[in-house]
Amino acid sequence: MARMATKLYTARQKPCALAPMVMMSDPLRMPDIANAARRLPQGAALIYRHFGKVDKVEEAEILREITAQRSQQFLIGHDPELAEQVGADGVHFKRSADLALPLLWRDKKPDWLITMAGLKEGEYTAALSSLDALFISSVFPSQSPSAGEPIGIEAFTKKVKSLDVPVFALGGVNAKTASKTVGTGAAGLAGIDGFMETKMSDIRIETEQTSYGHRFVARLEGFEKTGELTMKKIKTGLYNANHTGVPKSMGGKGVGKALVKYLSEHARENNYRVIPGCPFIGVMWKRHPDWAEGVRA
Repeated sequence: MARMATKLYTARQKPCALAPMVMMSDPLRMPDIANAARRLPQGAALIYRHFGKVDKVEEAEILREITAQRSQQFLIGHDPELAEQVGADGVHFKRSADLALPLLWRDKKPDWLITMAGLKEGEYTAALSSLDALFISSVFPSQSPSAGEPIGIEAFTKKVKSLDVPVFALGGVNAKTASKTVGTGAAGLAGIDGFMETKMSDIRIETEQTSYGHRFVARLEGFEKTGELTMKKIKTGLYNANHTGVPKSMGGKGVGKALVKYLSEHARENNYRVIPGCPFIGVMWKRHPDWAEGVRA
């Protein structure tokens, strides 16, 4: 696939060939990477990090096909041999002060997209100009176990201006934090699951009976964990919605909102009223008074 140029530039006005939106896979937070790739916006980029998975070749081949069909760039995390085998667009390398592997593969594959995770200032012993992009993290507070203390926008902006390479913001980047990078000079944004397009219809909610009443369970493709909203029966026709829980890995996907909407519809259809024991439900009903109409006790 040909490398796609963008209209975004760093503070030094260096054009960046990497798509401005990059998703990095994580088998723990993104067990169904193929589905995640299909939900990634067209024209974005995917970095496949297999972490030594046994079926990495088969999975990489599937992802190569999906990304090609969706005009997405496809890079392999720190595995140039696999990238060459499946016809990827390039490689994202681990941190390296001397850029040994990035420089080696730049010579072997001059048309590849070659990126790298960033180091602290002053630790580089080779020119960064050979890279297509450098990923600086963690800019914002992140759920990733490997993320350190967030450096913040001010420090990130200084790094962008001081580095002779297009820089991407990584760590805690999502729909809410992305706007804060405007004006920093960043060439783009990178994240694990913050860019996946999620619609209300993607969230599947089921009702389960419990010893104290019932609960609603929310499932989202690509995630092993589930969200829940529990209902305690007070008496016939009256329940207390006492708890809404959404795992951190599913945060920002609208799962909590979908659960409250589902609760409202379920209560209306089954002729019972609800005490909003969980504060989140009260907030959602305040924002959507039509949901609470005829339901709130």
